[in-house]
Amino acid sequence: MERRDQASELRNLKRKIAGGIKTYTIASGKGGVGKTSLSVNLASVLGKMGVRTIVLDGDLGLANIDVMFGLYPKYHLGHVVNGEKKLSDILISVQENVYMLPGGTGLQEMADLNMARQLKLIDEFSLLEDYGDVLLIDTGAGLYRSIIVFALASDSLLLVTSPDPTAIRDCYSLLKVVSEKSATPLEVYLVINMVKSDKEALEIASRLQLTARDFLGINIDVAGYILKDSRVEEAIKVGMPFVNLDPHCEASRCVAWIAENVFKPDGGGKVKMAPSGRGIKAFCMRLLKQIQLR
Repeated sequence: MERRDQASELRNLKRKIAGGIKTYTIASGKGGVGKTSLSVNLASVLGKMGVRTIVLDGDLGLANIDVMFGLYPKYHLGHVVNGEKKLSDILISVQENVYMLPGGTGLQEMADLNMARQLKLIDEFSLLEDYGDVLLIDTGAGLYRSIIVFALASDSLLLVTSPDPTAIRDCYSLLKVVSEKSATPLEVYLVINMVKSDKEALEIASRLQLTARDFLGINIDVAGYILKDSRVEEAIKVGMPFVNLDPHCEASRCVAWIAENVFKPDGGGKVKMAPSGRGIKAFCMRLLKQIQLR
């Protein structure tokens, strides 16, 4: 791994005073809404903004973050949990300020370890604080328990839907389940993907915001939307983020806008102070607690 420079050391010190790495679970109630595409492209944009970003492939059933980055890693989180590899062995540098952490299996195995091994593993996970300001967790689709667990353990939930009525319904269903199980107030962002127009996106966002507020007592922040764009499919075929393939296409501009809405860069397009969360150790402890409540 590359050595940290003085600017990185200073940023780490500031964040240790304020908190730790901030975790975002990116989830959707339905498959095919572009959740993984958003995770990959948002990470790439954040990296360019100076936010050191780690993407964890949390889709335990069908991990495919690596494919969208054009990578084929040999090892994954399961090898770390089993003691075969160290976390630094599987953490992959994708581009400047962007790392990928292959998920694979290992979540349940982590819960089955004895306490001493769990604590040792959590200490190893704290290494991520040296490489990232933000952890994006790309989950699978649906209402599977692993998705709920990640959502409850994270600092923030970023919901993704499309204009498809079933996708909107399932997005709300996911939010409902998470809100019912959460012991603390939720920080929730919403992204509407593959929309035909600004008007369509705003109508969907408004409907979900009102429903969540009236029936769940939750305020949803609209992070933005992504317009339908042929460059998205082209990028998937060549195995690279569309924000890198064509930074000026409609979809790329939309993702940049989403990053700006959530992470508030300065006038030069850089984030001076990365968002502060509860840190990796706290995230791991909450994750283990949720897994063990089976």
